[in-house]
Amino acid sequence: QAPEPPAYVLFHCEVAASEGGATPIIPSSEVADFFEASFPEFARRVAALGVRYVRVMPEVTDPTSAQGRSWAETYAVSSREEAEAAMRRQGTEFEWLPNGDCRTTTAVLPALRTDPRTGKRVFFNSVIAAFTGWNDSRNVGEKAVVLGDGSPVDAEAIRAVARFMEERRVVFRWHKGDILLVDNALTMHARETFVPPRRVLAALRGPP
Repeated sequence: QAPEPPAYVLFHCEVAASEGGATPIIPSSEVADFFEASFPEFARRVAALGVRYVRVMPEVTDPTSAQGRSWAETYAVSSREEAEAAMRRQGTEFEWLPNGDCRTTTAVLPALRTDPRTGKRVFFNSVIAAFTGWNDSRNVGEKAVVLGDGSPVDAEAIRAVARFMEERRVVFRWHKGDILLVDNALTMHARETFVPPRRVLAALRGPP
């Protein structure tokens, strides 16, 4: 969801959930291969147009939603003016809603890339996470991602990719003290629902 995504994500488990909360992982190249082979026409459109993510951020953080971070917390700001400046730097379009929430639409971002180290095509995006999971009182996941020209995505294709990922994923189940280092370009990761408390810290960094 960012123009300059991190190259690596380092996770550390301080508190493991009593139920759920695992981190599924899957090679991005496997997902790209399935997507391009199964839906070649739509894959070509995705490669050519890129994608944009649409999200409504609340004025006050909503702890009941995984998408509930307020716009102030998201951008580490204390005013609308500061938030607007941060969004403009990203190329994010925004609309202030009457209740103080903020509807954002990201700049066009690539969804399929070629990893320069391996030469493999990778499915490098948050399309599945957004389409299937960005659901709360403000957001509808199936409307949370569009193609770069604003046209809708192929829902059938997205659901098929989601099923493929569900079938092929490896699930990393957390224990206190565990560390997981993810190559963000080569490996997709997600988070299962859980029963609190759970505290898994994440550090983001670029190439060494």
